[in-house]
Amino acid sequence: MRQAILIRVKPEDYEVWLREHTAAREARETYGITDGPFYRDAGDPQAVLVHLDVEDLQRSMEWFRSDRFKAGVRRAGTVQREFWIAEKRAPA
Repeated sequence: MRQAILIRVKPEDYEVWLREHTAAREARETYGITDGPFYRDAGDPQAVLVHLDVEDLQRSMEWFRSDRFKAGVRRAGTVQREFWIAEKRAPA
């Protein structure tokens, strides 16, 4: 079953956050995370919904506890995050 992590991100500075997020792409891949699309909020251009496809949810969640992620968070400044987990099931 395919899974995705959806994160609504509202950084203090979108460009700084985006630079950190983009720079960590290869590191995320080592945790089985593949970048999906971003959806910018039409009413608040600082906010974005990030879609991440994951191979294994438990392994992917380790990324958010990693030193690399924590260092990127410090560099990105103040960021609000809301997480959702989605599953894609095969048709019945």
